[in-house]
Amino acid sequence: MLSLPGSHPPLPSCSPVAASHSEAEILALLRKRGARRLKEIRFRANKSTIWSLTQGGNVLNLHVGYRKAPRHVLEAFAVIASSARSSSAHYRQATATVRNWPGLESAMEEIALQAGDRRLLRLEPGPCVATDAQLRFLRRLYRHLNRQRFSRLLPDDLPVRLSARMVSRLGQMVPALRFGRRVVVELALNVDLMLPDNDREMVETLAHEMAHAADYLVSGRHGHGPSWRRWAHLAGCDPVACTDRPIRHRRSLRERVDRVPPWPFPGRRRSGRNQSADPLRPPVPMQLTLFQ
Repeated sequence: MLSLPGSHPPLPSCSPVAASHSEAEILALLRKRGARRLKEIRFRANKSTIWSLTQGGNVLNLHVGYRKAPRHVLEAFAVIASSARSSSAHYRQATATVRNWPGLESAMEEIALQAGDRRLLRLEPGPCVATDAQLRFLRRLYRHLNRQRFSRLLPDDLPVRLSARMVSRLGQMVPALRFGRRVVVELALNVDLMLPDNDREMVETLAHEMAHAADYLVSGRHGHGPSWRRWAHLAGCDPVACTDRPIRHRRSLRERVDRVPPWPFPGRRRSGRNQSADPLRPPVPMQLTLFQ
């Protein structure tokens, strides 16, 4: 979220879901099924990460929702923990089994509710005030930035809308959980960014929110912490939560904005690499291994 100067309170901590399998019971089952390296199971009340192997594969961190998982789902973790290659067919099948277990979604929703983070339960974009021409412009701009600054990492059809309700914010990325998977519901921009003199800030804000989307989808992170700042650096936008640059605003929140900004990037060149240049930032190579 890119905001005008101001503060936002942190989310409260969450409490775990009621248990039906203990950590010791799951550990005994997985070791019996061949996961001999495992020495410990740890339940985590996460809002997005569902499992991880740490300490050289000796510790399996599980979302607390898996306390209630059926036996075949738990046994899939034995395949994950004991597989030498993550590219094997058995490993892929096991990860699909644990990821697609229907009970995980309700468990993650409960965690989100306990945390007070109702944003993670939202699955539909908010009201959009953009004209058809503005939507075409925003889709084109999003795809250009996704190609040039994110190496097509983000979904090509991620919704981008204009909001007339934002006052202190210039944009926001709306994360959600769907069947235990991290998804982005939308990128919302303040419609004031379509006014004259705001064109550069409009591009900067969209890149800022796209960095949030990459941080959430790839790194599982929220906010403006070190992970997001790395994404912002790679995307070529300022790694700050607030901007102090002057922004032109509507005289009234009811004022309509139909303006479509001019395309901020030059066309393709016929010589050289035949790529669209991005004059608003120097080229920065993507280094996705930083976030694995």
